[in-house]
Amino acid sequence: MDFTSLTADKSTSGSIRRWVNHADVDSDAVLEDAQALVCQTLRVREMRSEFTPLTLVAGDYSKALPAGFLDPIALYDLTNSIKLTLRAEEWLGDARAYQNGALASGTPRNVAIFGEALQFDVAYDAAATLKLLGFRSPTLLSLVSPTNFLTTRYPHILRAACLARAYSYRNNDERAAAELQNLAAFIAKTNIESDLTYRGLAATSEVH
Repeated sequence: MDFTSLTADKSTSGSIRRWVNHADVDSDAVLEDAQALVCQTLRVREMRSEFTPLTLVAGDYSKALPAGFLDPIALYDLTNSIKLTLRAEEWLGDARAYQNGALASGTPRNVAIFGEALQFDVAYDAAATLKLLGFRSPTLLSLVSPTNFLTTRYPHILRAACLARAYSYRNNDERAAAELQNLAAFIAKTNIESDLTYRGLAATSEVH
């Protein structure tokens, strides 16, 4: 399974058009939608990532989320040797203090995610470098990137997502709903299995 076979014509084995027996399905759009659909709920080890270090300057109180970011795991201030605590939006809003209309400055200890950015409880009073660990979406399949971990390790998940979107494209709601059920079951089972990679993990309280 790769981009070329998935987007090939109806006569090609393994193509989306052959799966749904329809030559006019927009396979490129279906494949793009299918990958987005999978990334809504799939969280596996291949998606756990360390993003490129984030640089902040004095006065920064937010930082745009990096490309491909899905969910946070941890955020570290490397400059000040601090692990920031993830908070809810309202908590951070209540915690922020202002002086003459400007957010108070200092060394942030807390972070929330809203406005498509990491938002800090205070503005940085000096430059800092942050390390973000989180779940990242895979590079979309294309001629340049013909495969990714979905095609090599989870082809059944990608196929179910492609079928769901392709049948939706054909206005076959019954088949689309059935494939969505298959997709949900596959992803739920896979997410549970992915948690097995944490076997033998030391408790957080043991880290020092």
